[in-house]
Amino acid sequence: MTDETTRRNFLAGVAGAGVGLVMARRLAAAGRGPRAAADYRPAEGFAAPPLEVVRMGFVGVGLQGGSHVQNFLRIPGAEIVAICDIDGPRASEVGHWVVEAGQPAPDLYTRGAEDFKRLCERPDLDLVFNATPWRWHVPVCLEAMNTGKHVAVEVPAAYRLDDCWELVETAERTRRHCVMMENCNYGRSEMMVLNMVRRGLFGELLHGEGAYIHDLRAIKFSNENEGLWRLDHSVKRNGNLYPTHGLG
Repeated sequence: MTDETTRRNFLAGVAGAGVGLVMARRLAAAGRGPRAAADYRPAEGFAAPPLEVVRMGFVGVGLQGGSHVQNFLRIPGAEIVAICDIDGPRASEVGHWVVEAGQPAPDLYTRGAEDFKRLCERPDLDLVFNATPWRWHVPVCLEAMNTGKHVAVEVPAAYRLDDCWELVETAERTRRHCVMMENCNYGRSEMMVLNMVRRGLFGELLHGEGAYIHDLRAIKFSNENEGLWRLDHSVKRNGNLYPTHGLG
């Protein structure tokens, strides 16, 4: 052990190697192992050219998607040019919000569950914001990146291991950002605590725990919005599909 290698760094390295071996075995058992080096194009350090104005298309403008539209309408440099939703009246309502905010009326895509493909084909989009029901997260993200758009997606980005790999590989192949918009990581309270940590106000952090508690009964048993699809996930699964909330 050299002078540069502390006991803590050494133990962390050994622990990390053990975790890596376990994860590799589990991935292989799940039907998908690590990719070959020749196929791997890491996105580390990748930066897309900056844009003064980000032209956005929204897919899914229900309970959560509608709130995101309202947020972006308050951000200078964000333009909402297209909206897609299977609920035509809801799409029209949200489109009216855009006009009230002083932007041109967005084009609406309401021809069915896969009309997002027409939206993604537009050449005048920089970013697709995906706030659909969970089963549509991966298809919309893949379509957006494969048509040259960056994509932001609500939690969870995916809930199958192979789908997670496909999102990563597609982002690397197309050189497009695929960002999970984890609001419990980027909220004001969380960013405040992160800033305090970085300024050293808590000293050296040695251990941390997180949890997320949210009574969703009113939403899951509703006859509209997320109540139309979310309860089914709770019936069929008992896992935490977005543990990033607790991490935040």
